[in-house]
Amino acid sequence: MEELSAIENVVRVIFPSTMMNEGELLPAAFKLRERAEGAEQYISVFRQYAESFQSDILHFDKQRNLPCCIMNVGEVNSIKMHIEEVDVVYSVKAVPTNNYASHAGIFVNVGGALLEGDGKGAFSALNIGKSSKFYMMAIRHHLVEIAKRRMTNVLQFAID
Repeated sequence: MEELSAIENVVRVIFPSTMMNEGELLPAAFKLRERAEGAEQYISVFRQYAESFQSDILHFDKQRNLPCCIMNVGEVNSIKMHIEEVDVVYSVKAVPTNNYASHAGIFVNVGGALLEGDGKGAFSALNIGKSSKFYMMAIRHHLVEIAKRRMTNVLQFAID
């Protein structure tokens, strides 16, 4: 997986019923999920400047015209956060799939351990127990602060 350039933008599609409340972006918009096939390891986004971006995002959203946010990779990578004196490092990498060539992911490492799902693996390595939910919320909050600056909707990209 290649790291994306700091000048690139990525787009996160928002599912309003779970990621927004009365027009306000919630930290749930950046939650890593536990799934039957395993915990998510990154937050799915699309590369705005990729050649296939428009067709990928319009295919992904078909007719719903969901809200989405535009985030600069450099801003995401420059988030400064520490947990128990350990660095939290955000990175954005290309993760193309068979269906979406412009697909990418926001990865979060805590003290060198990749954050997956609810983060228990990364936090247990640091002997963090009850505070892990608070730290997960703080990690997502940093992304919300960047994301809420540039909200739009999927069909807006079809106009360009």
